Amino acid sequence: MRQEIHALQAGANALGFSAGRADGLWGPKTEAGLLALLAAHEGRWGDPVEAMHEAIIDLGYLAAGPVSRVWTPELDRGLRALVDAEGLPRAGAVVEEVMVSPGWGGWVSHEKQVLQGSAGYLVSLFVLHTTATTATWWQGKSNRQMFEEVRGWHLANGWRDIGYHGVIFPDGEVIEGRAWSEVGAHVIGHNAGSLGYSMVPVQTVTHMGKPEDFYTRETLEAMRGVIAKACNATQIRRIAGHNEFANKLCPGFKVEDAAWAPMGWAA
Repeated sequence: MRQEIHALQAGANALGFSAGRADGLWGPKTEAGLLALLAAHEGRWGDPVEAMHEAIIDLGYLAAGPVSRVWTPELDRGLRALVDAEGLPRAGAVVEEVMVSPGWGGWVSHEKQVLQGSAGYLVSLFVLHTTATTATWWQGKSNRQMFEEVRGWHLANGWRDIGYHGVIFPDGEVIEGRAWSEVGAHVIGHNAGSLGYSMVPVQTVTHMGKPEDFYTRETLEAMRGVIAKACNATQIRRIAGHNEFANKLCPGFKVEDAAWAPMGWAA
């Protein structure tokens, strides 16, 4: 749990806006309560406002300075930016986290996690891939047809299902593959504890270049969305390309954490 989120929940509840149980975990009830507060905050003041102001500063959405006991337009802006970021601290913010045990013998400082397989591998790695298809392979096919063709290649290898956790197409649609709770088959030596999503290129990947050399804007935006969802719901601590683990071009460019991670992830 995060003490800052706990302070926001407790503050909203004290002001008459139900943000759910003050457990320090961001969720739909917390978001709904804070949005209700933003919609009808006039006249709110006192200790709850002061505590919420401090929490928003600590999460990086307001500059450090005097803390107000009266709700202000500045607080409006900071809280709205935090809600838009789904409760994640802004990059560079130093937040206080309470260590919680995930029940597998180790300790982590992030309240959300996904465990894979019967062995319970903690998901902590996200890997970007390409389907390694040609510039014309995707033309004239539906996304489902392409997905089933890729799945067929993997089944022909003797695998029980498609190896990816999802495939992203030129129009930005994402078709999910293996469940996140299942170990994938997408990067030898690093399948356990990782998520792998593959993008369909519109230019054949023949060299190392830039993402936009091979993929549509819609594909890249969809990949960023998938990564943001994964970082917010799991213990992802590294984002990488397949080429970091094998002598391959896949996905056709060097993947840098900072270029793909959502705001606040590094914190």
